[in-house]
This record gives sequence, C-alpha cells and structure tokens, in this order.
Amino acid sequence: MARKLKSPQTVTTLNPLQIAGDHERAAEHIILPAAEPGNVITRPEEHSQFWVEREYDEYGEEQRPLWEAAGSVATRSSETTEAGLSLAAHEVEFLLEHGRVLLDEGRELLLATIRILTPYRRRAVGAKIWYQLGKAGLLFGDLVGFSAAAIWLGELIIIALLLAISAAVATIAAGLIGTEISDYRSRLLRQKPSEDLPEVDARFRHLFLGEDAGFPVTKIVTYVSLATAAMIAFGIGTLRGVVDEPIVGVVFGGIALAIAGGSFLVSYAGADEIADRIDYAHADYERTQKKHLQLSGHTAWRTHAEASTQARSIAAEHQQRGQAAHTHMQALKWGILRRNPAHAGHGSAPERVGRTPQRKGTSK
Repeated sequence: MARKLKSPQTVTTLNPLQIAGDHERAAEHIILPAAEPGNVITRPEEHSQFWVEREYDEYGEEQRPLWEAAGSVATRSSETTEAGLSLAAHEVEFLLEHGRVLLDEGRELLLATIRILTPYRRRAVGAKIWYQLGKAGLLFGDLVGFSAAAIWLGELIIIALLLAISAAVATIAAGLIGTEISDYRSRLLRQKPSEDLPEVDARFRHLFLGEDAGFPVTKIVTYVSLATAAMIAFGIGTLRGVVDEPIVGVVFGGIALAIAGGSFLVSYAGADEIADRIDYAHADYERTQKKHLQLSGHTAWRTHAEASTQARSIAAEHQQRGQAAHTHMQALKWGILRRNPAHAGHGSAPERVGRTPQRKGTSK
C-alpha cells in the first residue's frame, strides 16, 4: 500500500537560520581596534584583506553545505517514499504505455465498426433491454405455472421450485433459436456480390456472406428446441391434468408451448447481429478506457510522483536559501568594514588607468 507523504521534518541539529542569525548579531558588535586614521578615506592599499573579511567569507561558504544538509533532512521522508514506490510506479507506467496501444486499437475498431456497419443496423440503440424484459416475463410466467402444479400435486416446495426453474429456463432456451434464424436471414438480405467484398473490412466480411457452413447444425438445434418445447408442454399439461381436469392440463400445456413460441418470437424480433457488434465495440472500448483511467490514477504512481516533486522542490528551495545566506554573509562583512572607516576607509580606491608612477630611485 502506498505511504502517505509526510511534511518536511523540522531541523533541530543544524539550523542555518539560527547560525546565520548568530553571525549577524556578532557582526553588529565587531569593532576593529583603534588605529591612526589615514589622511584619505579610501581603503588603504597595504591592507588587501582584513582577518574579519576572511572570517565572514568562510562563514558565507559555510552556509551552502549547511543548507544542503538541511535540505537533505527535509527531503529524506519524500525521497524514502519515492524509492519505496519506484518499482511499482515504473510498472504502472509500463502498463499505461502498453495500455495506450489497446486504446488505439479499440478506438480504431470502434470507428471502423460504426463506419461500415451502422447503415445496416435495425435495432434501435438501447432497445435490447426491452426484449430481455420480455423474455424475463415469459420465464416468470412459466415458472409460476409449473411450480403451482407441482406444489398442488404434493411435492415439497423447494423441489417444486427447482423443477419449475429448470423447466422455465428450458422453455425460454428453446425459443432462443430464433436469434440464429433471424441472423441468418439478415445475412441473406445483406449479401453482396463477390466483387464488392474486397471493399469490406476482413473483420466484417462474414456478415455479408449468405453462405453459412454451420446452418445444418442450426437445423438440428431447431429440431431439438421444438422437441424440448413439446416435452415441457406435455409434462406441464399432464401434471395439471392429474391435479385438475384433463382440459385444464391441455390449457396449461398449450400455455407452456405458447411461452416457448413467444420466446422464439421475441428472440427473432430482437436479434440484430449488426447492432450487437456495434454495441460490443462500444462496450469494449469504454471498458478499456475505464481501466486505463483507473490505472493512470493508481495510488503508487501518484504518490511516487508527488514525493519526487516534493523532494525536488524542497532541495531547490534549500539551495536558493544557501546561496542567499552566502550573499548575506558577504553583506555582513561589508557592514563591518563600513562601521570601521578608520581601518578600512569609506570605500575601495578607484582603479588606476595608464602608467603607474614609479618610486624614486628606480629606473624607467
């Protein structure tokens, strides 16, 4: 589990601000020993650098590693978190990079599906749910009829319900063959001449071929579905005939057969292979996109990025503070010299331009 970033720790052992403040307070009280004031107020040439200047130069150099050390302490927690999540973050980046390939392929497939198949779509968008609700209604009706007959016959309720569920599902399944028959008929209507097929994407070419090598199998499934519906109708009719009058058994058997026929009609009317392909392409792309977005917000990757950014920001801040502290020490040095003009003058002597006058006794 990703760890929560902690706020930078307070530096207690090495505090650059405190050290710089101590130097500043000390600098305010530094006074060089009294000396004979010079006749000029520029810095004497024989004093190239006072000891106090070297002292504060060293103090200035001291500030940089102090602030670097303070920055290391402040970024330690973030860097530790970053290192601990490095492997997981890299794996997430790997998955995201390759996930974009799936996204591109899914988008390309979706666009091709919409462009090629939309003109042949028959079922409206979102209409499939109504056909599914129709099948659910038929299933519930058949379940009630069979379970009531079994319970009245004396079966245990749990056994009657399980038998009724099996029979109702079998009745509805017997009518699902209508989907295959409807799709086969739609392919015949969409059938294109062989010279036009090269223009159709290979992934969709089978949808425009009238020939179906598996149609004999569909015939067998159709016969099995008819036999299943007939046996269920016979069983329910016989059961109700034993419980009630024979005519009641005939009625309920006919209802069971009608339910199987209704399932066939609903399946036939709601079947649209083209619409299913378009809806599946939409669903697949949205699912891939959702997974990609979830992965892009993965806790390990996000926390790793936050820790890395925080560590770099704190390190850059302390580096700038170290440079500023170094400059401040230089300013304190100049302040000391300013408060002691008798030794350091009131400023540096101007640079001499041209030839330097020679001392007496020297040759040209």
